[in-house]
Amino acid sequence: MKKKANAKIKFEEKVLENKKARNQKKLESHLALADARIEDALDDADLAVAVLSNEVELAIENNGEDADFILFKAENILEEILLRTQLRIQVAKNELIANLQEDLDDTIETINYEESIAEFKDKTATVVTTLEGKIATEKEEFEQKYAK
Repeated sequence: MKKKANAKIKFEEKVLENKKARNQKKLESHLALADARIEDALDDADLAVAVLSNEVELAIENNGEDADFILFKAENILEEILLRTQLRIQVAKNELIANLQEDLDDTIETINYEESIAEFKDKTATVVTTLEGKIATEKEEFEQKYAK
């Protein structure tokens, strides 16, 4: 009887280990997807800022008398880039939450989720702060470069 009980315990432990491994792989997959989407959003924002900077420079060179209007328009486009990027990041966060929620019923230990989500939130905050800094710098460069 004791051998049967030990065998059953070992079997349950193996099932638990497999379940933990599967849950960890799912978690890593969800986080990787969210991370990739955030990186894509940031890359697209960087590209949009660089393209805008070149367009502003050309427009001011060709239409110097309209510099104030060109700069006003550029600042608004920079704000749009920031908002669009923040929206994409929020969508990635919401998708991550939805994916985690689907897997939550299968999860035995939620501590890993909490730690991973905290890291994800930190990364998201860092990405947004970095982008805001880049946009603020770009605005300052426009002002310094083209101010009358």
